[in-house]
Amino acid sequence: MTSSSASRPPGRSSRPISPSSGGPELRSHALSTGRTERGGAAALLRASDHIAALSGVFATLCLVTLLILILAGVGRSILGKISPDWGGEITIAWEYSAYLMGAVFMFGAAAGLRAGSHVRVSILLARAGRGMTLLLETASTLIGLLVSGFLTWSLFNFTMRAWNTDQLSSGSLTPLWIPDALLAAGAFLLTLQMAVRLVRLMLGLPTEDERLKAGSVTE
Repeated sequence: MTSSSASRPPGRSSRPISPSSGGPELRSHALSTGRTERGGAAALLRASDHIAALSGVFATLCLVTLLILILAGVGRSILGKISPDWGGEITIAWEYSAYLMGAVFMFGAAAGLRAGSHVRVSILLARAGRGMTLLLETASTLIGLLVSGFLTWSLFNFTMRAWNTDQLSSGSLTPLWIPDALLAAGAFLLTLQMAVRLVRLMLGLPTEDERLKAGSVTE
């Protein structure tokens, strides 16, 4: 009796891949023309990948800090029930939680775009041919570039206004240009990744990097 794997070409997976599965890996490679990154463009694209990875690391650090701040507030509340002297509200908790959540969203969006983690309606892409898929991806990336660019410009103006007028938060008296600058930086990185994604589409390169995706529990 011969094994069924003997008739399988070497290096091929036994799992069939459906062209209509619409997964992000399949879409990314479907748009690729087999070209590789070379020369100065390759260096710039690699630099943008490093920036995306650092953006994800910073978003993670902000999320961990947010978690610590929330747990500290809950802990103070529990201790306050045991003894009034141990309890008390952390006055900056709500305010800084909002700042950190904004930073997590903006910096995480930049890293998530490169990783292909953004939510997309894949039912249309799954049934479109390669040319139509490229057209849809290019159009959506252009729209995203315009929106993120406008967001960056607006947040930069907010930052400069807070800097010039010495605006302070009403709760902790934190200079508002600091959280505004964080949001503006995150929006700029998202705009940068949108622009790089558009370049990759024009060059026929894969638009998603699986190495930047969060692994599952089983991995």
